[in-house]
Amino acid sequence: MKKRPTIRIITFLTAALVVAGVFAWRNTRKADSLELYARANTQHAFDELVTSVSELSNALEKSQYISDPALESALCTQIFGRAMTAQMAMGVLPYASQELEQTASFVAKVGDYASVLSRTVGGNGGYSDEELKNLRSLAETAGVMKMNLQDMQARVASGELTIEDVYRRTDNAQGGEDQAPLAGSVFQSIEQQFPELPTLIYDGPFSETLTSKTPLYLLDKEQVDEEAAVKAAAEFLGTDRKDLSVTGECGGDVPCWVCAGNVNGGRYTVYVTKQGGQIWSVLGARALGERNYSVRQGLTIVEDYVDRWGLKDLEESYHTVSDDGVLLVNFQYSQDGVRCYPDLIKVGVALDTGALMSYDAQSFICSHTHRDLPEAAVSREEAQDGLAQSLSVQDYSLAVIPSDGGEERLCHEFLCQTESGEKYVLYVNAMTGAEEKILILLEDETGTLTI
Repeated sequence: MKKRPTIRIITFLTAALVVAGVFAWRNTRKADSLELYARANTQHAFDELVTSVSELSNALEKSQYISDPALESALCTQIFGRAMTAQMAMGVLPYASQELEQTASFVAKVGDYASVLSRTVGGNGGYSDEELKNLRSLAETAGVMKMNLQDMQARVASGELTIEDVYRRTDNAQGGEDQAPLAGSVFQSIEQQFPELPTLIYDGPFSETLTSKTPLYLLDKEQVDEEAAVKAAAEFLGTDRKDLSVTGECGGDVPCWVCAGNVNGGRYTVYVTKQGGQIWSVLGARALGERNYSVRQGLTIVEDYVDRWGLKDLEESYHTVSDDGVLLVNFQYSQDGVRCYPDLIKVGVALDTGALMSYDAQSFICSHTHRDLPEAAVSREEAQDGLAQSLSVQDYSLAVIPSDGGEERLCHEFLCQTESGEKYVLYVNAMTGAEEKILILLEDETGTLTI
């Protein structure tokens, strides 16, 4: 009888150990499954990046040797689609942002440039000499990217590189010489050898005419550390500080902290300027669903974002909607009723959920300052008298525009319409009376574009 309590205790302890062992086994299997899923997801994203960049390179090569405007437009649309696929793939990869900085920038510029060309090349009767030169240069760069990525893919297939090692040790890439080289370090090698990109002069969010200058908005502002950068990024996205972390930094004309994390079902990368702690740009990556918001509702959502961020005196200039359902809205700053086009901010939201997908304040940060605007030496009436008689003025404003050389000029801005309904925007120098620029205004169900 005295042995029974002892037997019961041993039985309970044995049962407890068995249960604990079962739980441990299940947790181990769950962890292994999650690791396998993450590895497979990374492998798929990498393969998708290689495929999309290869197809992007091939399309750019073809674009140099066709002369039919309709086919040129269709090919530009294809280039844009491949660039978007590559961007989505890079958003999934676990590499630190600085390892893909130039690659991501190149892909974004190619996509945006192709998007603009796809809508203008038909009306212009084909590529101009400058556009063909740009495409040729972009094709050469894409060809280098294609070969480097395909080489990486072959090394992964042969076992020389391992996706598993990359996934586990991206943030602390260290180890002995006997270990397989990491893809992150290979990406860094590719980035260091990245060809010089052409300067693309066009009306788009990645045009370099406005961003390659000293950032006036950051003058006299203090430097911020990593913690302040993460806090600024989290407040901007409206999320908790713990959702983001600093994954790297980037140099260049405007050094930034790179913050990244998963927020509301998407992967976000936020660039925060080291000087001043300003949000330089934001890029979100996720699969987009069916559209639940109209363009009008999307514009209201964008305005709500702008108000929450505390951005004042911004005026919408135009907007477009991409094929995958992202509404991109362009704002310019207004000073005392004068539109200051160098101070641009671009906001993109997804029309399925209304979530932020992109933010670009590069032009604003580089150009924004309080301007001592002169009195116009040429009146509106004098400027308008010089316009073609066939044009009817629909709207008017004073505006500051950038010249091709990067200087700012005060102009009379006239929105005009022809008898056949075509719309143009003309800029007449308010100091000299000379016509500075004329743009064609294209409007359709996807938004408004100026060329």
